[in-house]
Amino acid sequence: MEFTITRIQTPIGIFRLKGFMPVTATISFSHAEFMGSDGWVEIDLESDGGRSILSRIEADVILHLRG
Repeated sequence: MEFTITRIQTPIGIFRLKGFMPVTATISFSHAEFMGSDGWVEIDLESDGGRSILSRIEADVILHLRG
């Protein structure tokens, strides 16, 4: 299932996300941004830092999509 979340509040911040959530596997993000002090900031999906941030909000995203 492809998804687009225009705004999700999580314990670590506000995010805007696009990606794919298969029924039996982990989420695959194709685009991710977080709300910074000056607006939306793109997350580098290939960096360790970017992957770390997204792994911390994965449960929140799954709950949002299934809710």
